[in-house]
Amino acid sequence: MGRKAAYLKDVLLWVVLGLPAWWAGLTHTLADRYTWPEVIAGLAAIGVAVALARPRPLVAMLVTAALWAGSVAVRGDPTVFFLTLAVMSYLAGVRMARARPALLGLSAAAVAAVAVVPSVRWLLAGRWDPGAWFFAVTGIALFGLVPWLAGHARHQSLALTRAGWERAGHLERERRMLAEQARQRERAAIAREMHDLLGHDLSLVALRIGALEVGAGLPENERRAAGEARAAVTAAAERLRDVVAVLGDGPEHGGADHGNSEHGGPEHGGPEHGEPEHGDPEHEDTPSSPGESVDELVRRAAAAGMAVTLHGAQAEAGIPAPALATVRRVVREGLTNAAKHAPGAPVTVTVTVTVRLAHAPGETVVTVANAAPHRPGGGVTGGHGLRALAERVRLQGGSLRSGPADGGFTLTVRLPHTVPPRVPPPGGPRTASRPVELDLALARGRVRRTRLAAALVCLAAAGGVTAFVLGFTVYEAATSVLPPAEFAKLRVGQAESEVAAVLPARTRIDDPSWPEPPIPPGARCRYYSTSSEPFGELELYRLCFAGGRLVAKAFLPS
Repeated sequence: MGRKAAYLKDVLLWVVLGLPAWWAGLTHTLADRYTWPEVIAGLAAIGVAVALARPRPLVAMLVTAALWAGSVAVRGDPTVFFLTLAVMSYLAGVRMARARPALLGLSAAAVAAVAVVPSVRWLLAGRWDPGAWFFAVTGIALFGLVPWLAGHARHQSLALTRAGWERAGHLERERRMLAEQARQRERAAIAREMHDLLGHDLSLVALRIGALEVGAGLPENERRAAGEARAAVTAAAERLRDVVAVLGDGPEHGGADHGNSEHGGPEHGGPEHGEPEHGDPEHEDTPSSPGESVDELVRRAAAAGMAVTLHGAQAEAGIPAPALATVRRVVREGLTNAAKHAPGAPVTVTVTVTVRLAHAPGETVVTVANAAPHRPGGGVTGGHGLRALAERVRLQGGSLRSGPADGGFTLTVRLPHTVPPRVPPPGGPRTASRPVELDLALARGRVRRTRLAAALVCLAAAGGVTAFVLGFTVYEAATSVLPPAEFAKLRVGQAESEVAAVLPARTRIDDPSWPEPPIPPGARCRYYSTSSEPFGELELYRLCFAGGRLVAKAFLPS
């Protein structure tokens, strides 16, 4: 909401809440007519409350409570400012998050009303008026506390609605994030598949063509064609590297470390084996092997012209399924790198399976080693294969070591047969968030309790008002009886001091609502009950005094 719109709303609220005060200054329909200084003071107090309603809602509510108590104390009239108190209390409930300050403030206002209102009435009216403090306190309860509770219930309902929308927005953002993560995982899976399978096959094709190119007795034109074919395969591998980088959508998928290749030091163009980057654990556990055994991979590489030797082929049968897919991937990656970066060099593949006793897990050790290359390799340098392989091995609880050895390059992987439990990320265990259903139930419970409290306070206030009115009616009827015999003894012209000796302590009413005989000019009249019956027909004795003497007496039937 803009500041201008809020300002206009506040002005409109001030006008509406000030209408009863204007009306009281123009007519006596609602109450005895107010003087214009009283009207201006009331409008000023309403303006202060409206101005403070947004930044200081509690102060605004207390200002209107003081205005209510002041009107009762000065005028004995509770009808003009009750709307102001009710509206400002409701707005304070809507705008306040905490309940304790409001309850303490209203309690303090009620206590102050009990102490101040009767004293002010005594000073202004010259008599004790127990009804004034009652109206002040019950007004604060009915028109202050109950509307505040209703507003606070509205505040909690709005907070619950906002929390629901915020939760919905969070879930929507989370859904989009998960969808994006799934897309990235799929792209990474495609990149791994292309690298592992197509890269391996292209390396073997380039190896076969290279063997033809250096073969004896090949005519020059065919040797040139073989070289061009090998260059085309190498270019295809380069394009494959670019596609892998695009699909991987990150530096870990071919965009990093272009200065070093994937297989050793500068003389070999090898990989930079630092700390592997983390991949997606769920996707890394999914085998991407088409099902070729280690022996089949080695025989296919040998058929392509690679001088490769396999040790421990029979050990593959003792490798459990979770580790077997990774073993095959290690062998394929090692052979691919040897073909790309050390063409013509002899390669040795060793698979060793160790079975431990006493319930300790076994492990498999895979080593792929190549000697120094006969000529520099011309393979692509994507930097993706060994990183992804290292992450896969790490997730299975194993270790990967690679680097130059004896002029060549060695890749060694240790894999346990039992996958250890996942280690939580650094920073300690994550605290599980509280279920949304529990938060929703708690919020709804707070709203229900606030509404119930408002209803109970309203019922209690209504019950208290009813009991007080009934008790006060009985008390007023019992203390305002002028016995008929005493009334009969009174004579017109008798001194007021003599008449006062037989009069009760209080009058029954101040002004009857039904027609009565004309009042003598300049006289003031008092009205007394004829009996102590509080709920029967009201019959009165009227005594009028002027100049210190009784000037008229009359019986007023109901």
